[in-house]
Amino acid sequence: MAGDSDWSSVPADLLDLVSGHLATERDHLHVRQVCTHWRASVTSRLAAPFRPWVIASSADPLGLGSIGKYSLWLPDGVGRIQVSSPTDLPYCCGTSRGWLVLADDKKSPTQLVLWEPCSGTRILLPPLARVIQVFLSADPLSSSDWMAVATQEEEKIDHNLLYWRPGEAAWTAYVPEGETHYTSLRIHSAAFHAGKMYCANLIKRIAVYDLSQVAALASPPPMIVQRLLPHYSLAAHFVTFSGSLLLVLLFHNDSTPLFPEVYKVDPRDITPSRLFLDLQKSERVKDLGAYSLFLGRGDSFALSAEEHPTICRNCIYYVGPYAHRQKKQRWALVFDLESEVLEAITFPAEDNDNSAKGLAYS
Repeated sequence: MAGDSDWSSVPADLLDLVSGHLATERDHLHVRQVCTHWRASVTSRLAAPFRPWVIASSADPLGLGSIGKYSLWLPDGVGRIQVSSPTDLPYCCGTSRGWLVLADDKKSPTQLVLWEPCSGTRILLPPLARVIQVFLSADPLSSSDWMAVATQEEEKIDHNLLYWRPGEAAWTAYVPEGETHYTSLRIHSAAFHAGKMYCANLIKRIAVYDLSQVAALASPPPMIVQRLLPHYSLAAHFVTFSGSLLLVLLFHNDSTPLFPEVYKVDPRDITPSRLFLDLQKSERVKDLGAYSLFLGRGDSFALSAEEHPTICRNCIYYVGPYAHRQKKQRWALVFDLESEVLEAITFPAEDNDNSAKGLAYS
């Protein structure tokens, strides 16, 4: 091929043949980022096998960050991948199920887009002013039945909860009867299980929403809001794993500053008649088999060590609730459930010039 030839004119069948011999996710990602033609020519190899990704941010985790301050890490040992993000959408306000939620403005975006970095797929969401978080109830690439749930900042400590299904013209907010708006603290963790959304906020209160009741004109009320026990835990994360709902609490103890405990929660125990969630009735989980849990700010999930050999089985990968204040001292932590040994993940050498303030798993 001549040196001045247009690489976008490479035949599609040749591109597809070559991409089938690529050995790493890094190479597959870079092929898709060359141009629209290259991306369309390798669609038979979808992005899903390459996800989830670890997303590290040097932006404040409590606000919108510039996409230029984010980097992607693959759990198979490939390491960091530099993302060529859309220039018209410079801000990130969510990392969920392998998607980035991008906006064109921090406070009043006119564009709000779900963007899948590997395939370049864009899904337009209705604009939403002061949006700070977006969660996905399912993967849009593999499911036609999915929902986006967003939080919108009213004041620094108050947030509205809104819902959107594909095809609807606008977001729908939950507003209790007799009130003008619904406010809550920022959601620290969210998980979707059996048609319901389980949320834990920054002060460890949980709320459960029945998503099956969402319609174009009416949002579901929270089924129950209650404070978690024990009250001295530092943070709470809901995770769905093997058809069950898990709750991971982070504690202080004498030897380990952020000691995780994992419980299998029976959703029937979360009822309006109980003020507190009694974990003494819940099964303590100490063996995840070949899986490990990844806890981020928002998204949490289970990942197979057999499919990703560079991660350790039966472990919990997480960041502390105040890691953004500790800069490089605790970029991320790994806790072995069997040995109860905690190890710190070394701050990436590539980012030594930045102060990592957050870590999200997507």
